[in-house]
Amino acid sequence: MKLEKIFITGASGCIGHYILDQFIHDPNYELHLLIRDPSRLKIQYQEFPNITIHIGEIEHIETQSQVLAEMDYVIHIATAWGDSDEACVVNQIKTLELFNACHPDHCKKIIYFSTASILGKNNTPIPQAGTLGTGYVRSKYKAYHTIKEAKLYDRIVTVFPTLVFGGDKNHPYSHISSGITPQNAKFLKILRFLYMDARFHFLHAYDIAQVVKYLLTHPTDQKDYVLGNPVMTGKETLTTLCQHFNIPIYFRIPISGHILKFLAGLFRIKVGSWDRFCIENPYFEYNVVNPKTFGLDSKYSSLTSVLPDIKN
Repeated sequence: MKLEKIFITGASGCIGHYILDQFIHDPNYELHLLIRDPSRLKIQYQEFPNITIHIGEIEHIETQSQVLAEMDYVIHIATAWGDSDEACVVNQIKTLELFNACHPDHCKKIIYFSTASILGKNNTPIPQAGTLGTGYVRSKYKAYHTIKEAKLYDRIVTVFPTLVFGGDKNHPYSHISSGITPQNAKFLKILRFLYMDARFHFLHAYDIAQVVKYLLTHPTDQKDYVLGNPVMTGKETLTTLCQHFNIPIYFRIPISGHILKFLAGLFRIKVGSWDRFCIENPYFEYNVVNPKTFGLDSKYSSLTSVLPDIKN
C-alpha cells in the first residue's frame, strides 16, 4: 500500500508536537518535517522510520520545491512572530511560494494556520488588523488575502487558533502556558480585585491536533475554521486562575478600557495602536469549532482541565 506523504512546517513547536502525536504511530502516513534544528524535537525521531527530516527554513522554501511536489498533504504551522519585515516575508510571500510548489496531481489538501487575531464578528477579517496590527498580525491579515492567489487555493483549509494552551515534559509549552507559573501568580494578588468585561476562546494544542487530523482526513464543507472552546469571560478566567493558585478573592472592581488607557498613561506604559484597539474592542468572540464539533472526545474543554498540566 502506498503511504500518503505529509509535509509539516513548525513541527518543533507546541502545536507541531501534538500534531506529530496524531500521525507518527499511523502506518498509513509518511511524515516530512521542515526543521531548522532537529535537536528542538522532543521525540526520538530516529526511532520512527516514517519520519524524514528536511533541514531548512521557510525563508528558503524554494530549496524544498522537489519535495513539496511529491506531497499528498501539507500542514503549514510555522510562522514569524516578530514585528519586522521578516514577518511579511515568511508569513505572506514565502507561504504563497510554499503552496504554489505543491503539485496539482498529488496534493489533496493543505491545512494553513492563520490566527483568530485578524478576525471580527462572524469570523470575518477586520481591516484594522492590516493597518494597526503588529508585524505578525498585519502579515497574517495580508496572507489571508494573498493565499487566494495560490494555484491550489481550492484545496487550502485555513484554521484560526484562538488562545493556545499546551505543553508538558514531552511537548514544548505554548506562550500562554509558559507564562502561568507560581512565580507569575503574584500578579493575580493584584488582578483579583479587578475585572474587565472581556470575552475570548481558548483551545488546548492536543485538541487542535485532533481537529487538524480530522480536517485533513475527512471531507470539509468550509474554507475557514476558528478553533476554540465556548467563550469565556475575563471574570470567569480570573476566578479559575485564583482558585488554581489558592488565592482568595474578597471583592472586585470593574475596570473599563478608558481606565486602562488612563493608568497606562499615568505610569508611562507604552500602548501601541493595536493594543489600544484591543482594549477598546475586548470581545474576541467567534463561531468556533472544537473536537466535540466533529464527534471527538476532548480532555481539555474547560480552563480548569487545562491548568493541572501546566508546569509548576
